[in-house]
Amino acid sequence: MEFIDLARRRCSVRAYRDEKVEEEKIEAILQAARIAPSACNRQPVYLIVSQGEERKPLSDFVSFESL
Repeated sequence: MEFIDLARRRCSVRAYRDEKVEEEKIEAILQAARIAPSACNRQPVYLIVSQGEERKPLSDFVSFESL
């Protein structure tokens, strides 16, 4: 598949199902994020996995002032 095809098919999800994501899928996503290139190899990425009853809004974990 060409990149342009992927770009045309993309969408922004605004609603989520209340189902647990399989551990294998989470691991695959995290692996892809770890090996993805970054500008000048600066690697300014922080990944947070939040699930289950103890998940919190992302704003509870992130201080945008530090970014």
